[in-house]
Amino acid sequence: MSDLATSRMQLEELKKRMVILRNILRDDHFLQITKSSEEKNQLMKLAVENCTNQTVLTWLRANSKSNTFTKLVDMFNFLKTHVVAEEKKDHSDIVDITFVAHGAIGDFMIPASCLLPLASIRDVVLYSPWNCVTCGLAYGIASGRLKPEHRIFYCSKKVGCTVPDQMHRPKNLPDHWNSMKKSGDQMIPNITVSPLRPDDGVWKSFESLREKYGPPGRNRIVIPFILPGKEPQSVSFSVVTLALSLVLLQSRFKATVHLDACLRDRSVGQKLDREYLEKQYSWAPDETGMKCSSDIFSVSWIDKIKSMMY
Repeated sequence: MSDLATSRMQLEELKKRMVILRNILRDDHFLQITKSSEEKNQLMKLAVENCTNQTVLTWLRANSKSNTFTKLVDMFNFLKTHVVAEEKKDHSDIVDITFVAHGAIGDFMIPASCLLPLASIRDVVLYSPWNCVTCGLAYGIASGRLKPEHRIFYCSKKVGCTVPDQMHRPKNLPDHWNSMKKSGDQMIPNITVSPLRPDDGVWKSFESLREKYGPPGRNRIVIPFILPGKEPQSVSFSVVTLALSLVLLQSRFKATVHLDACLRDRSVGQKLDREYLEKQYSWAPDETGMKCSSDIFSVSWIDKIKSMMY
């Protein structure tokens, strides 16, 4: 057989192998999608079976097939890894979980109770007024030290804003945080969260304070929304709390969830009803930022935290 004929046969054989490989990869991708869909359906079924709030139950059933919950399986697996690791530590069965992420609000409203889909989540607490960004709150929230009297409002836009810092403080600001349990079935903006980035400094700031002042303490769990090696994608916070409630359902924990994330208005269609949201909780002027005062790191407080650790 000539060299040319041999080369042609080898080329044809290579083409056949490429077709086989392509089909294998396509079938594997199909199987992964099918498996993920089945897992999502199982999680949604588990949620419906354990939900006792009729408003949340109706919402779950109405949205179970929507794109809203496409990332439910990924969030469930991500959060399960953290919770399983914390179960091995000396926590009691009632814990506080601080979820640290980037965030925004907009586009549509949901009942506040939908952030507490199952009894495994006792409450969800928001720290930022609506339409407000945050800066450096994670350690104060996670340690339980941050109180309403520690909040400082400022202009988050370095140039171009004509409103002085003191005018960025929201009017009629409540002397408490925004509890979703107390809000009940009131409508709130849909919150979306996205992962932290290595270059944003958020987690580095938390780690720096933790190294300086010690860990947040017993019964306090911190989950940074960090997905190594993956493109940052936003997900509805309601998906996070649903996934977390399902993870907690299979653990020994019940938790109050604290969200450290910006809540700036990013709606692109019809704007959110500012007047309504001012009555629901509080609304911040555009380009408003919130940070904590330095006195939360007072010597007396640090001594108190250390005494709780030993």
